[in-house]
Amino acid sequence: MNFLQRPSPPVLGICLLAAGLVALGSAWGLNQRWAAEAAEAQRTEQLALATREASRPRPAPTTITPMQRRELQAQVELRRPWLAALRAIESATRDPVFLLALAIEPATGAIRVDAEASSFDQVLAYVERVSEADVLTGTALIAHESVPAPAPGQGSIRFSVSTRWAMP
Repeated sequence: MNFLQRPSPPVLGICLLAAGLVALGSAWGLNQRWAAEAAEAQRTEQLALATREASRPRPAPTTITPMQRRELQAQVELRRPWLAALRAIESATRDPVFLLALAIEPATGAIRVDAEASSFDQVLAYVERVSEADVLTGTALIAHESVPAPAPGQGSIRFSVSTRWAMP
């Protein structure tokens, strides 16, 4: 063995390194080319789709005539349970409870009933009967006051009940 002389570089190793670098560069170049071709194909497809969409006839925008608007509003009104709610209140109102006023807010479905009874027990029974109706929800006694009568023992109680109709 000769330790004074430098060994010559392995030619085979250098050739393999160079071949590997050339293969790596070629693979990277092909990958870039294929990605560019795929992007171009996608752009072409999107352009063709956009052209097809642009050439398709668009439906004319629909405008609602005043007559159609009235018909739609009438249909909304017809779906509200007016009659069922009024029948439920009517069937709950029995002697000695007398109905004084009825206020209905159609937009929210809120109903306010002002009535008069001879005792507070009758008021509570009335509120219970109204709350048992299937078409009414959220029934509550919201106010009551004692009304003095000219003769003793003939006083009454005025009260207000709030409820809402339940949409079917």
